[in-house]
Amino acid sequence: MKKILIILLVAGCLVSCRKFLAEYSPSDVTPKTTSDFGEILYADGYPDAITPIQPWMVFLDDDIQCYVGKANELANKGFMAAIGNIYHWQPEMTSFQDGAITDRQLNAWGNYYKMLLGVNVALQHLDNSTGSQEQKDRFKGEAFGLRAYYHFMLVNIYALPYNDSLSTPDKLAGVPIRTTADLSDQFLTRNSVKEVYQQITRDLDSSLALLSKSREDRDVFRLSYTAVQLLASRVYLYMEDWQKSITHANEVIQYHPMLMDYNKWTNTPPAPATQFIGPGNAESIWCYGTFTEHYSLSWGFGRVFDISKNLFDCFEETDLRRQNGIQITPEPLKEYIVPDYIQSKLLSLTGRGRETITNSWRSAEAYLNKAEACIQLYRSRGDAAAAAEALSSLNTLRAQRFHASTFRPWAMDTGDKLLEMCRQERRRELYMEEAHRWFDLRRYGMPEIRHISMPDRFTVQYFTLKKRDPQYVVPIPKNVIERNPALIRNPVLPGMRMPD
Repeated sequence: MKKILIILLVAGCLVSCRKFLAEYSPSDVTPKTTSDFGEILYADGYPDAITPIQPWMVFLDDDIQCYVGKANELANKGFMAAIGNIYHWQPEMTSFQDGAITDRQLNAWGNYYKMLLGVNVALQHLDNSTGSQEQKDRFKGEAFGLRAYYHFMLVNIYALPYNDSLSTPDKLAGVPIRTTADLSDQFLTRNSVKEVYQQITRDLDSSLALLSKSREDRDVFRLSYTAVQLLASRVYLYMEDWQKSITHANEVIQYHPMLMDYNKWTNTPPAPATQFIGPGNAESIWCYGTFTEHYSLSWGFGRVFDISKNLFDCFEETDLRRQNGIQITPEPLKEYIVPDYIQSKLLSLTGRGRETITNSWRSAEAYLNKAEACIQLYRSRGDAAAAAEALSSLNTLRAQRFHASTFRPWAMDTGDKLLEMCRQERRRELYMEEAHRWFDLRRYGMPEIRHISMPDRFTVQYFTLKKRDPQYVVPIPKNVIERNPALIRNPVLPGMRMPD
């Protein structure tokens, strides 16, 4: 069945489910079977392999840095015109700036709500479709998991974190909850952060109940029972429900314990089975979308932006993630390759099928989620057994990231020290993946971070995102607000951010 075209302008201007299903060319057949709605789910409810959802978010955290020299000075002017407002955390960071970035690429809000529409169409019609109950349960399980994930991403981009220290989630403006594809004459309003997370956890429960009927590993490009367990461990970690995060992480580790041994990473570019991320990696549980989501080489940004010295310095010298995943530019080559450090994490062998790089949910995250939650139990309750579990998880992961001759297991320490070690390990493992670092900074209390900016090769500027800066919450896109005046705007800086 041909891919169905969804027209979603913004929240508040949604297409009705009936109209959605009617928008076919004459050669299309009205969907009736369970397989038909499974195709709708995959075509319009899953991210596609071409269009990034929020590629600009890679420029927000402290893992990225601007490098300008003679070779890329001219290119830098164009790139800064395109993404300067984002890299400098300006009030209008998500407003259209330059032809190098399209309005759709800046509108993660619209991208996620568009996919929510496809998910909700499938959910509303699967029960009455013609097909086996097994098929219906599988597709509905996937759809509930996707709906939880999209709301999770929206609320973490456009709202304050669930654990905000100055408020409670019931008082924080979240995002509109969408659980139907039906047309409404009313403008959508923002639900509270608490209400959004309540919907997320309900959808996670529904997804797991359905997908638990068949727990074996499935195609890595479709959500599985194990993938939704990993999402649940992440959600409860953000909610600071430590025990539930541990429970779900344990379930992931039970069904998908595999970790890639970085000692076997010997190819440049890597073979599919030794990619850091992607469907060929044994750690991958779910793969989706395109690698340009996190490193926009298609725009040529790699010529100016790459990993920061701040990130590089947090790796131990013997860490194989540094040795294999980061190239230090030799001084004689600086005339041609300007960045001091070049990431190799997102290299692909061919860019086709299972040999390409995608966004990936990996088992490594389950070990990190469990470790952090256990450490928090140790800090709050003095639970030494939880601390031992945390160390076991961290050492299991790190043993695959160092050569046997240089690996030294971490030992018991204070709760605060273990937490800092765990957070640094999370940064080393998950950089440039799924906005993990940006979301982590938010839930760590939104600390002050700085970006180095270079308008030319002779001038260095520093832009500071202050502690609890309003730009830690991304503004809702201007065109969304214009179409839906019922949406409360996020606070922004009163004027342009200036260099220090």
